[in-house]
Amino acid sequence: MTRPLARLLSTCLLSPALFLAGLALAAAAPANRGAVFDANCSMCHQLRAAGVPGQFPRLAGRAGRIASTAAGRRYLEHVVLYGMMGKITVDGTPIVGGVMPSFSSLSNQDLAAALNYVISLEPSGKLHWKGRVIRPGQIARVRAGKPLSPMQVHALRAAVVGKAKR
Repeated sequence: MTRPLARLLSTCLLSPALFLAGLALAAAAPANRGAVFDANCSMCHQLRAAGVPGQFPRLAGRAGRIASTAAGRRYLEHVVLYGMMGKITVDGTPIVGGVMPSFSSLSNQDLAAALNYVISLEPSGKLHWKGRVIRPGQIARVRAGKPLSPMQVHALRAAVVGKAKR
């Protein structure tokens, strides 16, 4: 057997195995969609972004609504990069303390993964995957721009979320 024929034959035999391995990885991905959020955000926002009334806002069901506009997605990108400070009300309950730290130490990929996870959560906490609403490149563009203070992010939130929907 010639070398080119052997290469072709090994490629043909190996390709289905690689394809099946890729399918297995893709099937396993949904189980890990919340991994970044769980490792970095759930200490405060709790599993499935349920929040703690009066202390840490519920994100499930809310982040998806906020991300439905370009301005809302921009706000979410800023809040994970720069944090936020200021009084907010969520579900009719004031949040005591009103401080969220910056997560700028995380990669653009990780920040996008965490945001896409919470954007895809229904109010019940059930995951209804919406795809990659926010991409790492968008986070990189915000990171490369002018940084905002946590108070400026709070003002951005007020403009995007509005007083009636806090």
